[in-house]
Amino acid sequence: MLLFVAVAVYVGFAFFGMESTNPNEVCDEVLVMIDDDPDVMLDSAAVISLLEKSGENPMGKKMGAIDMGAMEKVISKNPFVTQVKCYGNNSGMEVGKGRVCIQVEQMIPVLLVFDNNNNHFYADAVGNVIESDSLYARNLLVANGEINRNYVVAELIHLAQYIKQDNFWDNQIEQIYVEYDKDKQRVVTLVPRVGDHKIYLGPIDNFEKKLVRLRKFYERGLPVVSWSKYSILNLEYDNQVVGVIRGQEQKVVVKDEQTQQPAQEGQTEPQTTTQNDNQNTAETAQQQPSQDVVTQGAAQPADAQPANGAGGNSQKPESANTNVNANN
Repeated sequence: MLLFVAVAVYVGFAFFGMESTNPNEVCDEVLVMIDDDPDVMLDSAAVISLLEKSGENPMGKKMGAIDMGAMEKVISKNPFVTQVKCYGNNSGMEVGKGRVCIQVEQMIPVLLVFDNNNNHFYADAVGNVIESDSLYARNLLVANGEINRNYVVAELIHLAQYIKQDNFWDNQIEQIYVEYDKDKQRVVTLVPRVGDHKIYLGPIDNFEKKLVRLRKFYERGLPVVSWSKYSILNLEYDNQVVGVIRGQEQKVVVKDEQTQQPAQEGQTEPQTTTQNDNQNTAETAQQQPSQDVVTQGAAQPADAQPANGAGGNSQKPESANTNVNANN
């Protein structure tokens, strides 16, 4: 007998149409009701697969012989399932045929974490952590590096949730990389989906302000400068974006005033002033009083370095596309 599975989208966990069925009716339909969120770990086919592997698939069985409680126990063993209910309902069915309904709620992760011991686990928006042998990363934000569970729950999950809730950042950021700097404090680098540059946040505190500043730069600065110009965008310091020019030691500091103004018509790149390391910042200010952009040696700390030069584990992955497989 062919297996027929109907999938229904539902909101919340409200049960409907629960009716007693004739125990002699034969199950001819399994109706799986499950979240349609694109980041869910289980779909209807995975639920049916769990039942088939355990011998609890109700299809073809008399309704009176189906153990709903056993089905619920099987489905509940999946670590991502938070609530499940199985029941019979023959509404709209032909005479002699019955239906089994399965309602499932599950954890929706926002982060797949590979910790400093190369173990992996998932975390949801409120910091619940679940370990699972399956690796699933369809569009899931990935974090790795010098990470442990406590750091994820206390710090990293807030950044992950911020990214997830904002459509712009959710489409832009694919990976969070954490390492220790020379002062043995954790610092964060983001890997974008678009562009061949890295985003250095530095310490995770005030990440909201840093990302607001970067978004202004994306919207105001990058339209007049090629995406490929910078290898690092450093957000560690207040009120500026430090861009490391690809293939050079030169850095460009973009002040907040510039990112807040639309690009001038016909402008091809941010105006800059170049000076040597020992040149006085005040001298530059006198020479270029109206400039919001300066280069290396001015308006930035002398030790402003991207994460890769900060010390600690510098083996940063190039991309979060790890080609992991979903095996639910």
